[in-house]
Amino acid sequence: MGLPITRKEISNWHIKTSHYYLEPLYNLLREKLLEQPLLHADETSYRVLESDSQLTYYWTFLSGKSEKQGITLYHHDQCRSGLVVQEFLGDYSGYVHCDMLRQ
Repeated sequence: MGLPITRKEISNWHIKTSHYYLEPLYNLLREKLLEQPLLHADETSYRVLESDSQLTYYWTFLSGKSEKQGITLYHHDQCRSGLVVQEFLGDYSGYVHCDMLRQ
């Protein structure tokens, strides 16, 4: 006996519910982060489903240490390009501390 619900369906419900409730909070935190004068950014690769060849990237954007309200946001993307940072930051006019990413 049991419900005929697949693991994929349960995962999709979890993703949709998280997206519905957490996206507004993420957007608000992003707005607050982009008001700060100094940000740190970095990325790390992540192997997809134990594949030997397919990588995705998790980007971390966070406040400077001197900020009263520290914010850390994670952003997932398929590529490692500096364009990811440019798109995330939009018209940000402060300083960004990051490593020497080669394009």
